[in-house]
Amino acid sequence: MRSPHQNYEKGKVLSLTSSVPVIGEEKQQVSRITRFIQRFGVIGLLQKAGITKTKGFSVECVIDFLLTLVFIHKNLYRTMVAQNNIPPFAKDTAYRLLNDPRWEWIGFLLTLGATITAWFKTLTSEQRVKAIIFDDSAYVRDRSKKVELLARVKDHVTGRYFKGFRMLTAGWTDGASFVPLSFALLSSSREKNRLYEQGPDVPKGSHGETRRKQAIQPATAVMLEMFQQILTQVQDFQYVLFDSWFSWPDVIKGICQHQRHVICMLKDMPHIVYGYEGKEYRLSDLYQAIGRQTRNKAYISSVLVSYYGLPARVVFVRNRNGGKREWLALLTTDTAISEEEVIRVYGLRWDIEVFFKACKSFLGLAKECQSRTYDAMVAHTAMVFLRHMLLTVENREQNDSRAHGELFYLYCDEVADLEFSRAFFMIIDLLTQTLRENLFLSDAVIGQLIDSFMDKLPLSLKNRLCIRAA
Repeated sequence: MRSPHQNYEKGKVLSLTSSVPVIGEEKQQVSRITRFIQRFGVIGLLQKAGITKTKGFSVECVIDFLLTLVFIHKNLYRTMVAQNNIPPFAKDTAYRLLNDPRWEWIGFLLTLGATITAWFKTLTSEQRVKAIIFDDSAYVRDRSKKVELLARVKDHVTGRYFKGFRMLTAGWTDGASFVPLSFALLSSSREKNRLYEQGPDVPKGSHGETRRKQAIQPATAVMLEMFQQILTQVQDFQYVLFDSWFSWPDVIKGICQHQRHVICMLKDMPHIVYGYEGKEYRLSDLYQAIGRQTRNKAYISSVLVSYYGLPARVVFVRNRNGGKREWLALLTTDTAISEEEVIRVYGLRWDIEVFFKACKSFLGLAKECQSRTYDAMVAHTAMVFLRHMLLTVENREQNDSRAHGELFYLYCDEVADLEFSRAFFMIIDLLTQTLRENLFLSDAVIGQLIDSFMDKLPLSLKNRLCIRAA
């Protein structure tokens, strides 16, 4: 792997002008993280979201550090209190950035996501199906007690309760790449389930106050609000996909009002009915009424229905996971596509499950930052999503089949090389100064000694340091 330092040239005396040495007159080669920040104008988007600093270390410096943490296997708190001058700023600098309720992290994330999806658009055909996916996942803080808006939340996958939040997430996919666009850390709308209420006073009208109000709203209301915000930035998609937990009439009708189609899983509920041949049926009764219509391996049967004033198609597929029923049901408001296409497009929803797994297993979600304020948890989650965007762009740009896990370790290797190179060239710089000050050698003689030393390095070290001949 190439070192983030530029190539060494013979005859040049090293000069340590920053924490990363500049060698010769060539431009320093930037790391992948820095390249991503510059390529998509991350700092400019942060400024548009109001995330700025008027003095001290720049926002770019702090953000670069926060993004790098997980790739060097470091915890934010332990890294900040360690006496190793990494990072060069004090811990209060990082915590002030994370804890400020004025910053619009979610708006920043959406704008950056829109920029990345626009770049992906140049890589795919217009005929390719694109979709927005909604889902939630557990943001666990089981060991916490005095975390702002901490709630007792039920995990609908396991059926168990945990302490933490429901992380409602929306992302864009074209089947090849997944880009997170927005999220909300939901507490509980029931006061009795909230274990700790709002912390310090938050400025009225600030983004922090808005986020806290949103955190105690029902998930379906927040979902529709997020969808409307996404439409202001991203329009390149045809479908909205979600699981049965969100398949309520108000949600489906609310999305269709914006000229987008829905494909979702259905749940058999007695008060949700479907119009068929002049009668209304609950889902299980509808399945019995139409019976098995086909021997197609992909699905059991399909029927056009009226769904609270909307024309829709319900596709019954085989339940291969076992359970009480032999079937599962999908609903789409796009009645023009085939049953096979409904199943295929809904399969894109798996991308968000992979995203959740990557964030929790590799990118430090809910583990790296243990702050107690709600704003810090939102900022931390935005940083995790930003890391995933970085890996997604790298994966798409290289057009290979590597999983995000492999890319994570690739980034770890690069950061390790960066630390090795930094230490190596600091030693060389100190050696140069020592020779000049104590032996009174000229720069020409020192250059010859350094050249001779570099020539004797093993090839493996030369490759890591990108040393080449003049």
